[in-house]
Amino acid sequence: MIEQDILIQEGIDLLLTGMIIVFTFLILLIFSVNLLRVLLSPGIQNNGLSHNTSESSAQVKNETHHKIIKEVLEGMRP
Repeated sequence: MIEQDILIQEGIDLLLTGMIIVFTFLILLIFSVNLLRVLLSPGIQNNGLSHNTSESSAQVKNETHHKIIKEVLEGMRP
């Protein structure tokens, strides 16, 4: 009976240790992602002109996509 108690206690200790390690890893991951976002955000904001160009290009593609869908749907109607 003593050996079973020791085995259960060691299992619980191993489980808690694993949970603490995973929790610590997740906290460090969240912290590092937010830190990188803060450090890199000025670089992203400086590229605002290219971002606006890509938005207008995306809008043109979206409009073209809608035109194609409209034509296909009109062609399907009897």
